[in-house]
Amino acid sequence: MLPDAALHNPSPDYIRALLERAGLSQRAAAKRLGISERMMRYYVATDSSDHRSAPYCVQFALETLANAEVESQAPVAPAPSPPLR
Repeated sequence: MLPDAALHNPSPDYIRALLERAGLSQRAAAKRLGISERMMRYYVATDSSDHRSAPYCVQFALETLANAEVESQAPVAPAPSPPLR
């Protein structure tokens, strides 16, 4: 996955969905990203007076964490059996 700022979506609903997909609380995500819990709360706030748009780097980091979580839960295919001789 490569960053593409053209895909920036600072919607609080999208940021919350990424947190859910990543299996992270707001607190855990803030800690993993190195931002304050208060900033994370601003990014997911639906009240326009409290909302701040998440910068693309935060969105991309959450997308990466969410994709890693989904991939870690994917079933692993068994190794193929060696051919019989």
